[in-house]
Amino acid sequence: MDNETALKIYEAERCIECGCCVAGCATANIREDFVGAAMINRVARFLVDPRDKRSKGQYFEVMGTEEGTFGCMGLMACDDNCPQEIPLQQQLAFVRRKMALYGIMGK
Repeated sequence: MDNETALKIYEAERCIECGCCVAGCATANIREDFVGAAMINRVARFLVDPRDKRSKGQYFEVMGTEEGTFGCMGLMACDDNCPQEIPLQQQLAFVRRKMALYGIMGK
């Protein structure tokens, strides 16, 4: 694994799963079925990791929905509330792009 990939994995792994991102999230407060930034961050971590053998289709079932990445309103409260200062909106954008690409092209 190259250093750039390892650093991307490390960035996501810094999450301490405290729930501050979810507590401040307007979407999570309105919709109980929304997965939240912590889970989206965890999925971003696995999408980057070349050792993960799950298909994008398996992730799409969970994340390619309104309950997943497409349900986020993008108010950035997750970024504002993260004590680890993880760029959660950046992780969301990464996962959203992967899910959109899979939804359109099946790749």
